[in-house]
Amino acid sequence: MNRLMSLGAAALVAAGAAGVTACSSSSSSTTGGTGAAASASATATSAPASGTETATGEVTGAAALANNLQIPMTWSGPVATTGTFSTGGGAPSKGQHHTFKTAAGDFAVVVSAPPANTQKLLSGSSCEFEYATSVPYRVDGTASTGKFAGAAGSGVVTVTFRAYLPKLANGKCNMSNNAVPLTEGAVASVSSSGPLTVKS
Repeated sequence: MNRLMSLGAAALVAAGAAGVTACSSSSSSTTGGTGAAASASATATSAPASGTETATGEVTGAAALANNLQIPMTWSGPVATTGTFSTGGGAPSKGQHHTFKTAAGDFAVVVSAPPANTQKLLSGSSCEFEYATSVPYRVDGTASTGKFAGAAGSGVVTVTFRAYLPKLANGKCNMSNNAVPLTEGAVASVSSSGPLTVKS
């Protein structure tokens, strides 16, 4: 059980570190037009966009149990982009600033409350175990860049590990400190959700 808990702790570290690695991307824009057309364009781009920003990703098998966790993620809502959730850095605590790097720019946040951790044995017969950690945040628009520059909002990042523990000779779940979860059926997932307003 402690092996899976340690993986969950790694997720907690990841949730507060630079959790999304920037994907390579390029963009260009041109402006043109005069009079009413130019004025309409300026008005359209200055209006803020609001909605629920979500980000999700999942890996299975050996990738879910790796010490250096890497989870491809897809962001949707006011900002649609991609990135890779990676472990590393120190565990988050209330008041800490952290930056998620995405292809659309840096998404800077401040941990707004202490992380909440849960662990439970889902099934005594199959020995399925789950560890989850949730980190509340508020958006730091002044430190954000790209499409996230000047953004405002809040949300929660949740990292979940689910796997099967090995069984002992007597058929009971191996709950010892050195128990290693089985590769088959292991899942590591990341999800983030919260209201977001960006300058469009």
